Amino acid sequence: MLPYSPDAVAEALLLQLDGAAATRGRATLAIPGGRTPAPTLTALARMCDPFLRERLHLLWLDERALPPGDAERNDGATLQAWRRGGQLPAFVHAMPAEAADLNAAAASYAGTLEQACAGAPLDACLVGFGEDGHVASLFPRHPGLRELAAVFPVLDSPKPPPRRLTLGLGVLSRARLLAVLALGRDKGAVAKRAWQGPDERLPVSLLPQERCLWYLDDEAAAAAR
Repeated sequence: MLPYSPDAVAEALLLQLDGAAATRGRATLAIPGGRTPAPTLTALARMCDPFLRERLHLLWLDERALPPGDAERNDGATLQAWRRGGQLPAFVHAMPAEAADLNAAAASYAGTLEQACAGAPLDACLVGFGEDGHVASLFPRHPGLRELAAVFPVLDSPKPPPRRLTLGLGVLSRARLLAVLALGRDKGAVAKRAWQGPDERLPVSLLPQERCLWYLDDEAAAAAR
């Protein structure tokens, strides 16, 4: 359990991504939607120098089946947060969740993911989670938790909108670093439950804890004790 600050999370991600870029000539980062990651993304963009920016592939954990530019899409808010800190990375891979055929869109993004990673695991994921413990669009006791595909459509999300694209749990579990954000008392209570062991009722608990860095703000830390 680490104290949360946007700069602290950004520095951990930067260290991982810089190392990947120096070693392999590329770095991959998958990010969530929502408001929680915005300050970290702004801080990371501010710290990102030209060497890394020219080699960084930015991907998404999931996306809602909405038209590009819709205010409820995940990519709009996160790209806006990044731009507040600096230039976008050279490679930005938005999920094509607006497609009518989500199965074809999932296959297309799986190819994008494979090409971006060049067969390696994701270098880093910035992970948020819901009060029900869901990560990406992987929901409690949902069949998608056992889906083997790298990317797949969700057609019956318990949260609106029902149609989405998401990375599979296997892709997230193989990531080299997972920076997990728990902000607020309710998220701290979820974190405490997640640390008790894997449970399909709490998808965030299924992430490999040996590669997770948990960042908690003061309220979350108090609830997690």
